[in-house]
Amino acid sequence: MDSDTKFYRVRWRFDYLNRPSTYGIWNVPGPAANQACFQNKEGMIRASIEGEDVKTREIKALAECDGHDFRNFQWMAVGRMLHMPRAGESMKPLTNLVGMKLLTTNDEYRVYGTGAVEKVPLPESHKMINFATYGK
Repeated sequence: MDSDTKFYRVRWRFDYLNRPSTYGIWNVPGPAANQACFQNKEGMIRASIEGEDVKTREIKALAECDGHDFRNFQWMAVGRMLHMPRAGESMKPLTNLVGMKLLTTNDEYRVYGTGAVEKVPLPESHKMINFATYGK
């Protein structure tokens, strides 16, 4: 791997008009109190995925949208099995977080631990999903 390759820890962040920003824990979904779905979104002006460079500790927004366009955050993970389960044996795969998604009204931003960002249009079927908003 090239020595100039950057690696980031990621987290969600909400910025508000008249109160302090809220944000998640770096690379960890965390308990309910620290999850985006449980935050009050009233007055939110921006949603973003922040990245922290693991070497320099510099923090920057890797993907963002206006508050009215925000739909959801989703963690991205990969799973692997150490061996194939035998017949009748159940196994839980080992998982590693590899990034986070920011879903907007029309697009999905996939942010990876390398800092790479992919913008993908949402299929019409995904635009119909009604994500529950616990904090409003």
